[in-house]
Amino acid sequence: MVSGMAASIRSSLESSTFDLSGHDATSIQSITHDAFSTPFPPLDQMIRITFVVGAGKLSRQKYDAKAMQILTAALRELDYVEDRGAGCSFDCAGCFKTQHDTGKNLFTVVVFPKVSGGGNASNNASGDANEGEEPLLPTNSPGYKIAVCSISTFQSLLSSQCPTYAQKRKCMECIEGLVELLQSIENKLMGGHPLDSAEQSLYDEMDELTEKLAYTQKEAAKHVDEGLLTVQEKEMLVEMNQKRIATLTKEKNSTAVAEKLKKALARKEYLQCLTDEKLSSLSSTYPPPLRHEGKLTPLRKKLLPLLALEGKAKGGFLTLAETRALTEKEEIESEIEHLEEASYGWFEEEDAFEERLQKSRDKFNAKYAKKSGGKASAKKTSSAGRSGGGGNSVNKWVLPGQKQKGGWETAGGKKSSAKGKGGSVFSAMMLDDSSSDED
Repeated sequence: MVSGMAASIRSSLESSTFDLSGHDATSIQSITHDAFSTPFPPLDQMIRITFVVGAGKLSRQKYDAKAMQILTAALRELDYVEDRGAGCSFDCAGCFKTQHDTGKNLFTVVVFPKVSGGGNASNNASGDANEGEEPLLPTNSPGYKIAVCSISTFQSLLSSQCPTYAQKRKCMECIEGLVELLQSIENKLMGGHPLDSAEQSLYDEMDELTEKLAYTQKEAAKHVDEGLLTVQEKEMLVEMNQKRIATLTKEKNSTAVAEKLKKALARKEYLQCLTDEKLSSLSSTYPPPLRHEGKLTPLRKKLLPLLALEGKAKGGFLTLAETRALTEKEEIESEIEHLEEASYGWFEEEDAFEERLQKSRDKFNAKYAKKSGGKASAKKTSSAGRSGGGGNSVNKWVLPGQKQKGGWETAGGKKSSAKGKGGSVFSAMMLDDSSSDED
């Protein structure tokens, strides 16, 4: 028989929060299994069950150090799926996501339970009219920010959040997806069908998409014209150019086609001049440094003597002052890890980010670490940090209204055929931007 916290969770009729402070691994696994191994009884509306699994420096000791990993692993064993775009709707039943409340400095896991019969469909359908309806695009996602910001704000965001050619290309694809979404909403209006509140809200807020797309295209073109590319980006351009030439040669001869083919062949010749050796010589300046490099350097410098002190502790006793100093080490490492994750570009591939991150660490160690005999960096940052708490996979996405099924669609992948509100929308606009508080 289910009892204790698990019983309270299963009896919830509205969204509730449960604190896992004081619970060890065995207790967390037991609570998760008892609460979620079977679907909840039918509900009038979807609820969210929020677990507090960690906190900041003052309360950190109250929680099991691996509470989040233990809870999410137990959920996966019960066939729950991680979905950063999940919201409080029956479409998201059986999903969970991790979050960091920077205001309260709490780490949480939000679970949308499986419900018998799929929930109250009639109530769920009528819920579109409710004020608390989930927005068409998550309001903290890149897609939403791109859609609603002014052109001047967008220009600043493009520079800081999409600093490379590859990221600007994917930003273009995201804007094209937004244009597609806008068109589907307008088609609905033209057909005489009323918009629901989420559609109306986004329709009223969308601004200057055509101008934003044109600006992004111009900025991406600058990378090519100035040779600011990685070897991988050049290879991508070569492949695109080959496909364009092949397409144009199959088209019916005309003055317009001939002119386009002439430009494509000129581009082919230009790309051939951009040798791998020439592009590699730019590696000191391109790709650009991490967005928070200026904040990371002083923290890494502060960490160096603590690492040396930690090495000393393994070989003998420390003074009281040295012991107190070591208590800062974990906090500094946590802040370094946070800033490294927050430097992830909106549409950046995992490999590309890992390369930039390693370059940042190597540059610091070459300049400072040799003097102190240590290397200062946080634990290795991986894409799991973004998908599990920011993600995000790092760069992985879900379509509006589409439930994730065992894997994410990459931003550079094909558009999904799943139908969400407003039609098929390029999925790269849906990731929660966990670094927004760093802007």
